[in-house]
Amino acid sequence: MILTVTPNPSLDRTYEVPALDRGEVVRATGDRMDPGGKGVNVSRAVAAAGVRTVAVLPLGGAPGALVARLLDEQGIEAAPVP
Repeated sequence: MILTVTPNPSLDRTYEVPALDRGEVVRATGDRMDPGGKGVNVSRAVAAAGVRTVAVLPLGGAPGALVARLLDEQGIEAAPVP
């Protein structure tokens, strides 16, 4: 098992665009939100390799609940610190 510590977790939002053309209006065709932060990113890579990992990180409020849910969906156990 790998334990990671992330003192400053984040929610990373990625927008997909078909092309970036100078002077043109750019419209997103899709988006996604992922949990982020250095330790969280390590936990995501470790989990993708099939190894159990626990992410220790401060979580609070609605954003913290969203980070916890996204981690759970990726098979990462969260150990929240209030």
